[in-house]
Amino acid sequence: MDALPQNSLPHNFLTSNALLNRRTLLGGAAAGAAAWAVRPALAEPPRETPPLKIIDPHVHVWKNDPKYPWPDSLENPPAEDALPGPLLQLMEQNHVAHTVIVHVVYYLWDCRYAAAVVKEHPAKFQGVCRIDPQSATAPADLSRWVKDYGYHGVRLSPYPGPEGDWINDRRQMDLICAKAIELQVPLCVLCPVERIPEVEKVIERHPQLNVCIDHMAWCPIDQPQELAKLLRLARYPRVHVKISHLWRLSRQAYPYKDTFDQVKKLYDAFGPERLMWGSDWPAVEEFCGYARALALYRDEIPFFNNDDRRWILGGVANKLWPFA
Repeated sequence: MDALPQNSLPHNFLTSNALLNRRTLLGGAAAGAAAWAVRPALAEPPRETPPLKIIDPHVHVWKNDPKYPWPDSLENPPAEDALPGPLLQLMEQNHVAHTVIVHVVYYLWDCRYAAAVVKEHPAKFQGVCRIDPQSATAPADLSRWVKDYGYHGVRLSPYPGPEGDWINDRRQMDLICAKAIELQVPLCVLCPVERIPEVEKVIERHPQLNVCIDHMAWCPIDQPQELAKLLRLARYPRVHVKISHLWRLSRQAYPYKDTFDQVKKLYDAFGPERLMWGSDWPAVEEFCGYARALALYRDEIPFFNNDDRRWILGGVANKLWPFA
């Protein structure tokens, strides 16, 4: 049957069919839209979490070697060496990317051995030197160790008793701190917690100085009045704390849960952005060992979340000792 010319169809037929076709079209479109409405949106591809970059900010190395003689004042030199080879193996086994070598006190002010280790493995290590804080040449010594030997940081140890009273020599401390600021290197402080108020006076005078308090200032876990001295330092934004040596402070077996309350108070005061772990290898081998020391901060402390661990296990250390 041939189709009739469109102009021969009744007007109402054309109108009704036009409406029908429009309704059909709109209905189909609506149905399609409804179908898209109930179809789940395409999920964004999962974002890969970057691997955890672990930096150990506290180890020591030494070697019985006439090239690096022990000082005459050292009555009992260590019988066994602490060499970089075993340390590098531990780092590889535990996925530790970098390590900060703190010049060991056995050598007193001769920092050449640790510097030689850092020079041999520059992609793995950075170093923190020591200087004699009572020497008139202390600022120049710091400059020499940094510029000529590649150190990035200095450690001072005002011990208890009169032998540590040099921390109150304002002129000398100001010269040393000014040099550290000029060289853009952090100051690490190893001291008992009773010295912290004196250390605070130094910090207060040098707000541009990056400071790291080692081993929580050996603060006993059952003396909150002493811990309060350390917590006061949270008001200074460039002060950081190594929450290390839990094994020495604890009265319990691994994972040293009786220390967690003290760590939590420091965590609340400083935030994870200013706290660091530290193995203190090789001394840690007498306690829980290197691998479990790392696992303690990575797995055992319950109030650390994943972001916290990124700071505490590497991010904070990388701020103070930036590795390429």
